[in-house]
Amino acid sequence: MNYFLSVVSVKVPDEIKRDMEKRKERINWSEEIRQFISNKIKEDQRRENIEKADKILQKTRKLPKGAASKLVREDRDSRNN
Repeated sequence: MNYFLSVVSVKVPDEIKRDMEKRKERINWSEEIRQFISNKIKEDQRRENIEKADKILQKTRKLPKGAASKLVREDRDSRNN
């Protein structure tokens, strides 16, 4: 992957920092945090897309109850004739 990296710093309590240090041989914290941020962005993008779709659906014309089955029946009948 060819991309530029920016630095983001995060403050954590001393106890968490000590625990992170103890596990740095087994856990790549930078990668874990990058993945977390990336997943959070994707999650938020999905939420935004759902909100946009909901707004579009709110503007669409609503059919009366039973209209869909009536249209399907009419279509089916027109094919049989």
